[in-house]
Amino acid sequence: MVGMVIRYNRRTGDRIVREYPGPNGYMDAVNDPDFRKDMGKHLGDWELAVIGSQSFDAIRVTHSRYFTGKDVTPAAA
Repeated sequence: MVGMVIRYNRRTGDRIVREYPGPNGYMDAVNDPDFRKDMGKHLGDWELAVIGSQSFDAIRVTHSRYFTGKDVTPAAA
C-alpha cells in the first residue's frame, strides 16, 4: 500500500507532498520523521495528513482537495 505525507495550507491551497511507494509505503509515511515530529501540533493554516491507498492516483482522486492549489514541495523532499 503506497503512502503520502501531505502538508496542506487551508488558506492558500498550497501543498507539500512526500510520496512513499511500495508495499510498505503507508507504514513508511507514518514513520516519516517530519510527520512524527509535527503530529498532533497546532500548525496554524497548515494541515498535516498521512494517507494510504492502492495507488497515488487513487489518493489524488479520493483526497482531491489536497491537490487543488500549488505544489510547493522542495526539490530535496
